[in-house]
Amino acid sequence: MYERCLNEAERILASDKDVVVPVKKIWEAVEKQGKSQGFEIPVLPDFTALLEGDTRFEFLASLDENGEPLEDLPRDGSQQEEDLESLGFYSGDRVKLRSVELTPEVIGGLIRKKVDMTMDALARAWERRPEGDPDTEDQLLDILARTQKLQREVKHTFSDERMKELGQLLKKTDRHNGSAKKTSRSATKKTPVAKKKAAAPKKKLQPAKKSSMKKPSSPSRSKRSRRS
Repeated sequence: MYERCLNEAERILASDKDVVVPVKKIWEAVEKQGKSQGFEIPVLPDFTALLEGDTRFEFLASLDENGEPLEDLPRDGSQQEEDLESLGFYSGDRVKLRSVELTPEVIGGLIRKKVDMTMDALARAWERRPEGDPDTEDQLLDILARTQKLQREVKHTFSDERMKELGQLLKKTDRHNGSAKKTSRSATKKTPVAKKKAAAPKKKLQPAKKSSMKKPSSPSRSKRSRRS
């Protein structure tokens, strides 16, 4: 029933440069296509369940700075939520195509883009700052300065060149580990198994030889000899 909806979601994800995209952002894009092309679109929870049940898609939970899953923010349709989403900040899980690998270059690009988005959002906040409020201005200036410093550090640490080098290093490591495993398996197969020595045949017991000693003469004959 919703096969066209899923195909459209796959097409949108494949063309998105972010690779890992908020589910709600995909849903909004599919919804626009459904309205223009005349196919049915489920509500967001059902759309999320459809993606989860399709093997083409892979979900990635949003994590905080401690690596813990973020609690989903309430979707109240407020102006603040709409403003954040217009800047690219969506709540909820992210989704990617399972066929697309998260290489160091991709991850580095995502990190740089998120920091750039934060800097843009702060710049807009500065433009909309309340007039005649020096405390708010000082706070915004401090945050802007820190974010700008972070932006420079991120661009250096996660540059395309560094991420490319890291990706090549990881590939070499994987190939080396793969070769080592193959060598280990082949060596195990070729190593001859020590055969147990055949037990030596038991010697047959030879019958005892009859004694060659002469039997003593009869006692009666001996006595007669001594009498004579």
